[in-house]
Amino acid sequence: MKRMVWFSILVLFAIAAGITPARAQTSEKDPAVVEREVREVFDKWSTALGRGDKKTYLDSFWNSPRLVIRVANGEWRGIEAYRKRIEAAQLPPASPSDYKNVEVVGVGRDAAVVTYERPAPGGATGAAGESLIFRGTAVFIRTAEGWKIASWHAHSVTEKSSAH
Repeated sequence: MKRMVWFSILVLFAIAAGITPARAQTSEKDPAVVEREVREVFDKWSTALGRGDKKTYLDSFWNSPRLVIRVANGEWRGIEAYRKRIEAAQLPPASPSDYKNVEVVGVGRDAAVVTYERPAPGGATGAAGESLIFRGTAVFIRTAEGWKIASWHAHSVTEKSSAH
């Protein structure tokens, strides 16, 4: 009898937590699969940026007012604010091969973090004439439309400070 009570409590807890036997078996996706899927979207995004393909570039972002972007000295909250910014801008030329030290880390089956480095656009230099690089972090989430960037932060640092 006690065993049945504990089993019932466990089942109720699982239901309350949203875990069903079928979902429990599929709740975790192989991290390598998540990382490969996200890397494909990251590469598509970086290629669109380098080619000036604003539509594909913007389609890579989460279509939400909760999107957060912090790049250099700017901050945009929400896809509409960022869309206005990009539609009025010229995208900096780049190539997917510009992106170095790209790391994709899956966080469960519905999120991943991508970190990277790339040269600053236009060969920008720091105060002492050192080359600048951008270090970026993008948080990807799985949406009904596929993997999208939900948050992106990039800032410039002198290249010599890239040593760990």
